[in-house]
Amino acid sequence: MKGQARWFTPLLILIFILNGCSYTEQSASGEMPEMIRVKLMMPDQAKVNEEVALQIKLTQGEKSVDDADHVQFQIWNEQNEPAAPSIEEGMMNADELEARGAVKASSVGDGIYEVKHTFQEPGVYVVQAHVTSGAMHTMPRAKVVVE
Repeated sequence: MKGQARWFTPLLILIFILNGCSYTEQSASGEMPEMIRVKLMMPDQAKVNEEVALQIKLTQGEKSVDDADHVQFQIWNEQNEPAAPSIEEGMMNADELEARGAVKASSVGDGIYEVKHTFQEPGVYVVQAHVTSGAMHTMPRAKVVVE
């Protein structure tokens, strides 16, 4: 047993040193991935039974992002806001959002994602985009007045 400890301990120390050096090199560079930016592009007003395009433009730094992991739109009348998930439930994933009525957006190129939607009744609607790209997630909102 003593013979194994003699070679095992220095090996363990070497592993810790190498991991520490790797972490120091990454930290010293100070490079963090740039945040994703979402620009909502949708009308402020719409008409009942008229199809409208709900779009976002997704960028990271100066580059358009055409390969986001998930882009979904959740739409509701502001008088009927859906309940937020409990702390125990945590953040909803794409499938859970879809089960609650979120619509998957399609990439149309140049960082633009889109869904077509027809509002059935007049009112003020909240449109919330759920965007996941890598480890980043953002959920911007806008309102659309439907007459």
